[in-house]
Amino acid sequence: MVGAAPSFSEAHLVRALLMLSSGRVGRKNLVKILGVGEGSVRTIIKRLKGEGLIKSSKQGHELTQKGKETVENYLNKFSMPGEFKADDLSLHPGEESSSVIVYGAADRISNGLEQRDIARDAGATSIAILLYKEGILEFPTPEARLSQFPDSEKELEKMELREGDIVVISFGKSRASAENGAVAVALQLMN
Repeated sequence: MVGAAPSFSEAHLVRALLMLSSGRVGRKNLVKILGVGEGSVRTIIKRLKGEGLIKSSKQGHELTQKGKETVENYLNKFSMPGEFKADDLSLHPGEESSSVIVYGAADRISNGLEQRDIARDAGATSIAILLYKEGILEFPTPEARLSQFPDSEKELEKMELREGDIVVISFGKSRASAENGAVAVALQLMN
């Protein structure tokens, strides 16, 4: 008998590890923050434990040394997801948002359509991608200019960017879906 397909993705697994990097977290909090059901979280925990990345106790789940090294590897390639406090780039203003900086990956983007599809598959409703080249943030295609989005421009000015970085801003109906979109794109770009 074949079981149901998992209702979580690689982005959920990585987000769980990133959450655990700040300390011990209980299963109920993982359910709430990851935006998946308790059965999915149990499967995520089982998988991460099976890979030796986390350990569990009555107080919750925490990273093993191998888990800490795995998180460090991810954070050498992209930033911790964070809320993006401007929605003038969103197709649906008022939605939740998340941003990730992918380090040195600007040469891996052509027009951003592949990344848009990856973000949507991960649960996001839309994304914006900006490339940092020669000290200027720009969209992958010349049709839009960042100056058309003053709230986002102000928010982006706060980020510490280096030559060749990409900013992925993902929007979704929930914080979890926005974060999934941003992390899924970051994972695709780091490979």
